[in-house]
Amino acid sequence: MKKIKYQINKLRKKILKYDYFYHTLDQPIISDAEYDFLLNKLYNLELKNKKLFNFNSPTQKVGSYLLSKFKKSEHFSPMLSLENIFDLNGYLKFENRIKKYIVNSTIDFCCELKIDGIAVNLIYEEGNLIRASTRGDGYFGENITNNIKEIQSIPLKLKGLNIPKRLEIRGEIFMLKSDFIKLNKKYFINKKKYFSNPRNAAAGSLRQINSKVTAKRHLMFFCHGFNFFKDMESCQTHYEALLICERWGLPINKKILITSNSSEIFNFYKKFEKKRLLLDFDIDGIVIKVNSIYLQKKIGVNNKWPKWAIAFKYFPKEEITRLNYVKFQVGRTGLITPVAYFDPVCISGVIIRKASLYNKKEIKKLNLHENDYVLIRRSGDVIPKIVNVILEKRLKNSKKISFPKFCPICDSNLSVNQQDNVIRCFSGLLCEAQKKKFFNHFFSKNALNASGLGPKIINKLVENKIVLNLIDFFFLKIEQLKNIDKIGEKKSYNIIETISKSKKTTIKRFIYALGIFSVGELISEKLANYFNLINNIIYASEKELASINGVGKIIANNIFNYFSILENRKLIKDLLRVLYILPNKNNLINYKTSIFLNKNVVITGIFNSYSRKKMKEILKNLGANINSKVSKKTELLIYGKKYGRKFLDAKKTNIKMINEKEFDLLIEKYKLKN
Repeated sequence: MKKIKYQINKLRKKILKYDYFYHTLDQPIISDAEYDFLLNKLYNLELKNKKLFNFNSPTQKVGSYLLSKFKKSEHFSPMLSLENIFDLNGYLKFENRIKKYIVNSTIDFCCELKIDGIAVNLIYEEGNLIRASTRGDGYFGENITNNIKEIQSIPLKLKGLNIPKRLEIRGEIFMLKSDFIKLNKKYFINKKKYFSNPRNAAAGSLRQINSKVTAKRHLMFFCHGFNFFKDMESCQTHYEALLICERWGLPINKKILITSNSSEIFNFYKKFEKKRLLLDFDIDGIVIKVNSIYLQKKIGVNNKWPKWAIAFKYFPKEEITRLNYVKFQVGRTGLITPVAYFDPVCISGVIIRKASLYNKKEIKKLNLHENDYVLIRRSGDVIPKIVNVILEKRLKNSKKISFPKFCPICDSNLSVNQQDNVIRCFSGLLCEAQKKKFFNHFFSKNALNASGLGPKIINKLVENKIVLNLIDFFFLKIEQLKNIDKIGEKKSYNIIETISKSKKTTIKRFIYALGIFSVGELISEKLANYFNLINNIIYASEKELASINGVGKIIANNIFNYFSILENRKLIKDLLRVLYILPNKNNLINYKTSIFLNKNVVITGIFNSYSRKKMKEILKNLGANINSKVSKKTELLIYGKKYGRKFLDAKKTNIKMINEKEFDLLIEKYKLKN
């Protein structure tokens, strides 16, 4: 319980820090996806450990702290956030939740573009704008009335008929991309600084003490929500209400879809995903709302967000920047990887300075030159990637990026595989870069797991020539370590202790630790299950290795070649003298009788007796190939409760499906169920 409490408190502190930077300072320091991941992790931990629940937890809050330079302004009704989803599966779960509230009837949804701006709350009385505030913590916001009055698209007085005595309007303040570019040019000349994106520029402009500064920044407004429609009983849907707001003079974005069809919603989402770079304002997704106001009230809200609406978000957009240079890095197996370093760009609140170019083929494909301007994208909201080169900005005398002929570390000749466009240094442990990375891999978490013996310490030991080979690590003395910079006596003792503990390991971990080319954790596990003893693997024929499910001819050739080298066999012999390899568990897998052998299997839903990870492990051990999506090659779908789109796809194409009980019966004879 202490460990979980510590984990929860640590997550709360992290998230509150990120909230402060995002909501209060308008300076996001992590991406939305990273933030959502941490928040969901905290939410699930609190759900499982209700005794540790705290009303001050970030899971119970909306927004963040208020800046002291503005007066507080209370919202008439809570200004909630929106729950985020990133794929069709997430939408289908949302739709299924909504359908619980209404039986045997279609539900219309109102889909709007999600403007990437600053949420504001406007109060009109007798048609006059009397107060405006930021979201703040959802209950109190910063009073920014004077600044809001300087935004031309926000009417100071509403026009038309049937305007309620009091009206609360919700909307988004944003800056056009074209205005943002002009502002940044002007701001950089005068202040030698620049805004990282239009949202930050809009936020900074909105929170000025001097409203004249706000007036010069050309901010825009779109209305997307409302309250206090008591005088509007005839208004039955969200869309009708938006049109009425527009008639009163409040601008709305007209890219709206009303539908009950999930395919149309997904097409609307995809359509604007393609178009969003062409828009003159930033969007980060679409918002899907139950259209019926009656149903909205019936479904209700929680303390975080309305249960009748959801944000279907896009992965982040792209940015253009200038390439500075390309560095050629040497990997553990000698692979030369080019890495591009460029002027920093901010994508989804994360500053990016470099991106892998993968191989020679990628550089050729991009036709990359020195000082080129390049388009950067964060693939899957995580990995930076150069999408293409902006040829119009290329300098006349720029030179092509060319691969080195010699290793940048050990200066030996590089070997080129023309077929795969792979360039490699074959000096092995004679190349210091390969030596360091191999040692790091050998003691890494999924290998011998010597926690505390990280890359920095290993690199220092190699550079100081304290360790020349792997065996040296197991005979290290405190005297050798304590005088190295930032290690000291206490740390030296811990390092020796962790190396000693790592001596006890499993066959799977040991095989993985050897770093055989193309042998990862999964192949290591298959080899451990098949052979049980290290010597059996060393003396296995190439044909036998290739016969193991999932190994194949290429990997079998790599394994066979590795053990054919005398130096490698000597290294293993020396290691076996200092290590204690735990005997493998009884190998209950019979590949010849397994009905899952070589079958392409897909899993969907939640299971009573298995985690998804455990079920995949069982299936892999029985020789199955696990796929993430249903396709023509899929031969079996295993489904649990709350299954998603995969189930529907499998049903349409008549793929064989079994539930958890049927799965239990099939694997009972293998005695693998825990």
